[in-house]
Amino acid sequence: MAGGNLESAGGQSGRSHAQVWRRAWSDSLDVLRQNDLLSESRFLSFAKDRGTSLHGVTTGEPGEFYRRGWLEADGLSDEGQPLFHPFRIYPLIGVLRYYRHPFSVTLDSTPERAASFAARMVGDLPPAEGLSERSPQWNDVADLAILLEPLYWPKIVGHLTRSAFVEEAEYGRVFDAYRGGVLEFIAGLDIDRWREEHESLRIEGARADANADLYLLLRLSDWNRRKRLEGVVSLALWLRHMAEVVRRGFEEVHGVEWSEEDEAFGFWAPDGRRLTYGASRPLDDLAHARRRVASNYRLHTGSIVRWYVEGDTEFHAIVSILPKPAFLGIELVNLRGQIAGGRDNTVLRLRDGLTQDIALGRFSMISFDTDVAANVKAVRRHVEAERVVGAIHPNEPDFEFANFTLSELVETAAALDEDNGVDGDAVREADWAGIDSARAFEARYCEVSRRGRSVKGREWGEALASYADAHPARPDTGAERPLMRAIGNAVRSRHVTYDRQKERWTFDPLTLAPVERASSDDAIEGGGDSA
Repeated sequence: MAGGNLESAGGQSGRSHAQVWRRAWSDSLDVLRQNDLLSESRFLSFAKDRGTSLHGVTTGEPGEFYRRGWLEADGLSDEGQPLFHPFRIYPLIGVLRYYRHPFSVTLDSTPERAASFAARMVGDLPPAEGLSERSPQWNDVADLAILLEPLYWPKIVGHLTRSAFVEEAEYGRVFDAYRGGVLEFIAGLDIDRWREEHESLRIEGARADANADLYLLLRLSDWNRRKRLEGVVSLALWLRHMAEVVRRGFEEVHGVEWSEEDEAFGFWAPDGRRLTYGASRPLDDLAHARRRVASNYRLHTGSIVRWYVEGDTEFHAIVSILPKPAFLGIELVNLRGQIAGGRDNTVLRLRDGLTQDIALGRFSMISFDTDVAANVKAVRRHVEAERVVGAIHPNEPDFEFANFTLSELVETAAALDEDNGVDGDAVREADWAGIDSARAFEARYCEVSRRGRSVKGREWGEALASYADAHPARPDTGAERPLMRAIGNAVRSRHVTYDRQKERWTFDPLTLAPVERASSDDAIEGGGDSA
């Protein structure tokens, strides 16, 4: 089933709108779900690992709660046994808190007093019928979070999970239909009611672990580390992640702005969060927040990758797409033709920079034009001397023609002329036959353009970047432009372990392509984690 009829679904008695809608879209969820459903034994382990006290090993209280109607299942196994989404931990802890009355005996208690106290406690236990009234609300919250999980979980964990058995095109088709339906459903929900439910989730997370700064630090960290946490810290993490998917859904559809998940008790002074975390809403501005939160914990060590580029055009193209690369841990160095080194001592020479990078455990990236033989020779020497840990991006033959077709360069130059009040048709209608390098292009442009100036430097780099950002793939090959691939590598470097990259990856000294020393799934090139 690709979708469900909301009006008919909402009319079924005994079920919440979210629950019925979740069941109506179960086939789509099977394709899009980001977290696996857990058997009862795995759900027991998941809950116990997060500090909940449950009875049972392979079966136990979750199955019993399911049979009594207190805990919803999200699917059935081939044997007909319930399967639970990890978000079911929220109604589970609600049931446990209601189901079990705390009882303690102190050393000062006599047997008679303890027995009398226990008798009173048993008499005050709430009736089981109360759970039948309260558990649907807790399950309703989990239902809605599960509905929204395919849309917002990738933003929380930093990557999208797609089954190898589902083609990308099919996944996209199902996702688009599902997203439209879910957001339409959210549009009809009571904002005030769900703001309160979101607040309850935040408070429940703080009840498990009240260290708000620690949560923010973990939320900004790598998911592969986060997901291995156990105990109440991990319980608080999952509850707050549930709250975040709910919040993001309502903020997108209704245009509201709810408190982020590290907030639960107390209040912030005006501008307090911006001064503390670099942004008033750090989870909406991760680049600022990572840098500031890491600094608060004395964990930030400066730039993560130093990217050497050959000249002004490429430098300003990168800065145009990444306006503040330092916030992503990227330090850009414009060598201005000093790849081979030596013309003056005012520019950081490549060899000195690479030596510094290795000493600091900082990744190095080199972008250069291959039409200068001295550049290629110099980079090969650095590779042979094991001075490069990171990525090498040769532009063949140069930055312009490695990234753009001749017709794209002509059109970008003509549009640039028009932006400067000059007729661009003089450029478009010129004879460009035989032009296959940036030098030749610039020479011909200077002959035919009415601007009376060359196309180099900041303005040209920004114009090319704007075009590449709008059209990330080359039209002649369909491949991603080298500029965009290089930017992606630079951004992903913060998710890669330097020592592991250095140990397992090097470069072919002839082709300068990355070469794996040993099996690696944690490299900038060749399968690194997505940013």
